[in-house]
Amino acid sequence: MAKVEIEIDGKIVNARAGEMLIAVTDREGISVPRFCYHKKLSISASCRMCLVDVEGAPKPQPACSTPIADGMRIHTQNEKVKTSQKAVMEFLLINHPLDCPICDQGGECELQDVAMEYGSDVSRFTEGKRIVADSDIGALIQTDMTRCIHCTRCVRFGTEIAGIMEMGGIGRGEDLKIEPFLTEGIQSELSGNMIDVCPVGALTSKPFRYELRTWQMNSKHNIARHDLVGSNIHAQTYKGKVKRIVARDNDDVNETWISDRDRFSYEGLSHENRLLAPQIKVEGEWKEVEWSVALDFAVRGLSNNILNSHQTSQLGALASNTATLEEFHLLQKILREIGSENIDHRLNVKNLNDPIVLDSNIKIANLENVDHALIVGSYTRLEQPMINHRLRKASLKGATVDVINAMEFDFNYPINSENIIAPNKVAVTLAGVLKVILESKQKEIPDYLAPVKIDDSSSALAEKLLSADQSVIVLGEHIINSDSAASIANLITNIAEQTKSSTLDLSMSGNSMAANLAGFVPGKGGLDVNAMLEADLKAYILLDMYPHYDFHHSIKAIEALNKDDTFVISLNSFKDKDVANYSDVLLPIACFYETSGSHVNIEGEIQSFAAAVSAPSDSKPAWKVLKVLADLLELPGFHYADSTQVTSEITHQSHNTHVHDENINLTAKQGVHVIWQKSPYAIDVLSRHSTSLQMTKIGQINSAWMTKTTAKSLDISENDKYLGVPVVISNTVANNCVFINANHSTQGGGQT
Repeated sequence: MAKVEIEIDGKIVNARAGEMLIAVTDREGISVPRFCYHKKLSISASCRMCLVDVEGAPKPQPACSTPIADGMRIHTQNEKVKTSQKAVMEFLLINHPLDCPICDQGGECELQDVAMEYGSDVSRFTEGKRIVADSDIGALIQTDMTRCIHCTRCVRFGTEIAGIMEMGGIGRGEDLKIEPFLTEGIQSELSGNMIDVCPVGALTSKPFRYELRTWQMNSKHNIARHDLVGSNIHAQTYKGKVKRIVARDNDDVNETWISDRDRFSYEGLSHENRLLAPQIKVEGEWKEVEWSVALDFAVRGLSNNILNSHQTSQLGALASNTATLEEFHLLQKILREIGSENIDHRLNVKNLNDPIVLDSNIKIANLENVDHALIVGSYTRLEQPMINHRLRKASLKGATVDVINAMEFDFNYPINSENIIAPNKVAVTLAGVLKVILESKQKEIPDYLAPVKIDDSSSALAEKLLSADQSVIVLGEHIINSDSAASIANLITNIAEQTKSSTLDLSMSGNSMAANLAGFVPGKGGLDVNAMLEADLKAYILLDMYPHYDFHHSIKAIEALNKDDTFVISLNSFKDKDVANYSDVLLPIACFYETSGSHVNIEGEIQSFAAAVSAPSDSKPAWKVLKVLADLLELPGFHYADSTQVTSEITHQSHNTHVHDENINLTAKQGVHVIWQKSPYAIDVLSRHSTSLQMTKIGQINSAWMTKTTAKSLDISENDKYLGVPVVISNTVANNCVFINANHSTQGGGQT
């Protein structure tokens, strides 16, 4: 856009021709009131509160929809403007209830703030005020629609950002109402952002209802650790308790939005199931003890089982993928100082002999600029909501999206082609894509591609990648336990190289990137998690692990950890029956928001955070527990005063990276293939304990989908249970495939 000069309130301002006036005033720090305008939403110009005086115009103009032109002279503070804005304010208030004292928006209400300056202390309206009945739109959002001023921000958010038009206006004039279209309420995984965009108290947080005023709370920067994005958030606290989570702006990461699991999982912190005191097992009975006693018991157990007999190779360390970077680092450092390389965080992966190796070489913000995306084995909308948001933005700009999945999913943007195939056929399909690409470039065809038959879907997928100027191939977590997982990753790498596409590896989630950065994987001669469980080790240190959810085969894991001669130290934030059965020492640790640390997102960006609140009762930050444990074991190099010193040590060390292996196996294993996915709100211990999240439709997803043909081959029918999960017969799944979303802890077989 061409640069122009305009005059605002007598001051010469540089602007871009065509940009909206309100963007210029915001940039220049000039106050213009508004209600319907939001920087991330389309322009509605419906509230008229942002009226300004443009010289030459017959009447005041809305700043949000007035484009800049060279030489414009604008007044934002003269009498004409003030009179117009006060008139608008009077109309907005005639039906608004006088319930500020009980409104949760009080203290952060845009209407309240603007009314202080532009409202009158006397109302001329003598008619009866309208009352709008509230709709129950779910477990997360509380409605008080009599307060609604029809700004339509929530409607535009649903249509433009969430991608689901769930709210809309019905009626006209005074009878206009904003209501949900569907009786089951709001179902979007980003629905909580409606609370943030609502300028009044019409939409507020249901879990936070009648809790506190905003000025009573402290607000601390933090990072959401539920996925590979690391959304920036504010943790709002009161008297040592997290009371609310809201989004913090960061255009490079999450813009101004967060997912519902980022926003509402904090509820789990106050769940009655928290582990609050150290415990040791004495003659099969649990006994609560002081920290010093528990740590001494742990050290003696390690000494008796490992150290005194110099059997350091019989010690293993396992951690969930939600630990902080610093916790991963300290635990692996303890093991390596003792002399063991048995270290792993990849608890849900069946085959670790041939791991997935795929570079993530595109920035999160740049995802919205691609013109084509190929998604392989992922329902990004529920599994990585903020990544999906960027892909949706790309789609709105004209990008096409192709999908290779085992099941049809309800993406919130158009899909160019949805290739529904069983997991054992994904590698063959991608091999066909690579063969088409190589043939089109007249390059040599490798021997492994020679027998591959090219079908229409492979040709179409290849053509899209070849014709795109800026494409990305996204690999999801559905394939992590496919026998061809490593081959799929290698094929994607080769396809990307030939088409100059970017790649994005979403096959692991949580803080897995931090685990890799910290070297929390087996070193030379070390055992991976599966080999450890087969080897009957004599001792383990386990970090916030919950076997029914974390392992791909929970029963085998529990059996291995339950051996009588195995000494187990468990650092956990929540109680768990199976953890209690196999552990000898339980050390209560801080959960999300209660500890300082770092999250590493998919870009490799280290985002550090401080504790928003102290851990409850006798719980301690895990990094401190590990540091003290190392000191008691008399290990060198653990003299840390705070977690930032640990972070600094990590960033100054070099870490081994995976060597890319070109081995590609296209042999398809026959039989029924199972893809086991934790439900989106069961991915970590905190979200599992959030009552509100579990009450949502997404939180209650718990089904094993399969076709009628597959069900017949398994000799089961609708409403039976498969691996403990209710069966749903559907033609949306590939034949010879069972797709399971489980939200409970009765998993018996895991992924096979």
